[in-house]
Amino acid sequence: VQVAPVTLGYIMGTGDEVPDGLRRLGVPVTLLTPNDVASGDLSRYDVIMVGVRASEVRPDFVANHGRLLDYVRAGGTMIVQEQHEVYSQRKLAPYPAEIGSRVTDEDAPVQILVPTHPVFTTPNRITQDDFRHWRQERNAYGFQTFDAQYTPLLESHAPWDTEQKGGLVYARLGKGHYVYSAYSWFRQLPDGVPGAYRIVANLISLGARSK
Repeated sequence: VQVAPVTLGYIMGTGDEVPDGLRRLGVPVTLLTPNDVASGDLSRYDVIMVGVRASEVRPDFVANHGRLLDYVRAGGTMIVQEQHEVYSQRKLAPYPAEIGSRVTDEDAPVQILVPTHPVFTTPNRITQDDFRHWRQERNAYGFQTFDAQYTPLLESHAPWDTEQKGGLVYARLGKGHYVYSAYSWFRQLPDGVPGAYRIVANLISLGARSK
């Protein structure tokens, strides 16, 4: 697994092992305190990753979401992991979206919608093999509907369901990158799913493209 040399600030949500997984990739990770989020120098981080359900358990994240979006506009990269409906209800995303999609079949086929996007090419080439051996479910709490400013990157749905494109979406915001991912990295990384590490490495590497 290759990953660009980036510094990363992590806003812990309900608690997970993603920071440990990132450190295994060799990425320097700083757990951001409420004071860091409210008044710290966010520009020192190439990437800020938001933990699962942070919008429910981190009042500082909610109160300073505008500051975090300004960080992206100035050239930062923010990767938001799965949130519940409160995230969209409080309008914390940069553009309108509603959360509600879910793909419970862990082996549901996945279609790469934009094969040339850096998330699938740099620094690791992502293929269908990277979606093998997924754990528990494909994704949960993806965007059900979303503004045209977002680019859907993957499509997956259970055999009994309709097409779902809101599990991994990307948007440019000013000079920076915004990503919303419902693909449950907090389950895949602790279980050592190889493809999950490769995709997360590519997501993090977006931070090097804003320099």
